[in-house]
Amino acid sequence: MTQSKVCAFGDDPMVVRHTFAQFPSGVAVLAVDIGGEKHALVASSFMVGVSLEPCLVAVAVQKSSETWGAIKDADSLGVSIFGKDQGDLLRKLASKDRAARFEQVVIEVRDEGAVYIDDAALWLECSIHEVSEAGDHWLALLEVKQLGVGENEPLVWHGAKFRELVDAESVGVK
Repeated sequence: MTQSKVCAFGDDPMVVRHTFAQFPSGVAVLAVDIGGEKHALVASSFMVGVSLEPCLVAVAVQKSSETWGAIKDADSLGVSIFGKDQGDLLRKLASKDRAARFEQVVIEVRDEGAVYIDDAALWLECSIHEVSEAGDHWLALLEVKQLGVGENEPLVWHGAKFRELVDAESVGVK
């Protein structure tokens, strides 16, 4: 008899975090300018392709997030998917020092309030479509209004580390 590949995790959220960290994801920042004050929320729990009609993406946000409280009612959210060399910038935008988050960061601020990070892999302009309660998080469906693709490859979050994509052909995989 073989041993099962799954096991109970009890009440240990660290086991869950470690397991979920094995699933690679991109890293997004949702950013807005509200009355001249910029807000940034960094999320690895971002998902594209939820729906094509209407065009929807999703993000899960901790209920304890102060930034979500500031941006959830914005008319327009800028979403930037970080590029492969932007790990340090990501850490800066996620820092506890809210006043310094955007210092020396090259951004574009749209008239509608959406903020985009320069040199990202892709950008989306979104509005909140629907928000649902999901345990200790909010699950927000965002309707995509505009989008753009940059020249930078995406940054990948896997195993609690930043990683880069590698072409299979370049390492001899067929």
